[in-house]
Amino acid sequence: MSRDFQQTHENLLLCAEKHFLKFGFERASIREICKDASVTNGAFYNHFEDKEALFGSLVDPILQKISEIYSDSVVKHFELAKTNELKDLWSLSEETIQQIIEYVYENFDAFKLLLMCSDGTKYASFLDDVVRREVRETLALINELKSRGVPVKDLEDDEWHMLVHSYFASIAEIVFHDYPKASALKYAHTLAAFFSSGWQRVLGI
Repeated sequence: MSRDFQQTHENLLLCAEKHFLKFGFERASIREICKDASVTNGAFYNHFEDKEALFGSLVDPILQKISEIYSDSVVKHFELAKTNELKDLWSLSEETIQQIIEYVYENFDAFKLLLMCSDGTKYASFLDDVVRREVRETLALINELKSRGVPVKDLEDDEWHMLVHSYFASIAEIVFHDYPKASALKYAHTLAAFFSSGWQRVLGI
């Protein structure tokens, strides 16, 4: 890849991020992005297949990292579930959320793109995708606990979705409202305390 090609590519990404944040995916224009980046429309397609591919180049690395953080947390939760220190599950969950929040603030604009500017793309379901994965992994963890003889109360599918969605929607508020990082970490601690108490009461763990 030539240096000029790389510089043009990076410039397109920089200008695209600015336009997507200002106008959202649907209203952002390839023509205007190219104009801002001093790139012809024809040259644009040497770099990206279409507008959604351009958007994806900005958010896919973020999604990959979040998935890695989450997968690591799942492994740790399952390891802990095989011990008698079940109360530590809640502390581990809070540690994971704090880690994610740290990452959010390292990539704040990318999370704004995902949560606030992605309508019209396959990424618009980001929050629901997170919720579905959390429900799926939590149910697997519950089954692991039950297999060890730990009594856990059952919930209906809609109850799982509502409770998990309310938790992640609360965390997403830090992006929606541009909370300072210190405040976000404080609020995350409050949310973790609130929800962990609720989960323990609801599930009987």
